[in-house]
Amino acid sequence: MKRIKVFSDFACPFCYIGFSIADRLIKENSEVEFLWYPYELDSQVAEEGASLEDGIPKEQIDMAYRRIERLGSEYGLIYSNKTTKFNTGLLHRAALYAQEVGSFYPFAKEAFKAIFEEGKNVALKEVVNQIGIDAGLNIHEMIEAIEAGEFEDMMENSRELAAAHEIESVPTFIREDGVKVTLLKGYEKFNKNLLE
Repeated sequence: MKRIKVFSDFACPFCYIGFSIADRLIKENSEVEFLWYPYELDSQVAEEGASLEDGIPKEQIDMAYRRIERLGSEYGLIYSNKTTKFNTGLLHRAALYAQEVGSFYPFAKEAFKAIFEEGKNVALKEVVNQIGIDAGLNIHEMIEAIEAGEFEDMMENSRELAAAHEIESVPTFIREDGVKVTLLKGYEKFNKNLLE
């Protein structure tokens, strides 16, 4: 079994592609396991969200999305929301719960879709709860676990591990031999970089 660490943030459009690569890879290769670690690109985003255009010129965003949409088209990804970023702290904690109960992939799929296809504010409890419902989770249990602070140590451990691995961008995949794979490309090339 090959175990690969992945540092990722739901707010990152490239991470949506990285998740889709991993999702396809585990369906095709039972010898691969991905260990997902939350990585908040901007934990200070206000609850109502913020515009990317406040800090990045629109032309630069448009240029980045040309590449993002080209890479994402291989997985049928839709990027309707290209300019609003949301606080993902609550969403990451819900994802840790989903991971504990063996439902990370359906949860993450719904989470990325909510942000990029539907432009929903995932800082809001009702939005995260709906993502959990759509992923088939017991949201009462999920809410209790989050409110009890059950995932705070895991969030802190992920921050420390990211610092130890000197993570500078997401998604970052780390192979068992310590090699980092960060630059996304077509599925076959990425698969080769990751597994060979």
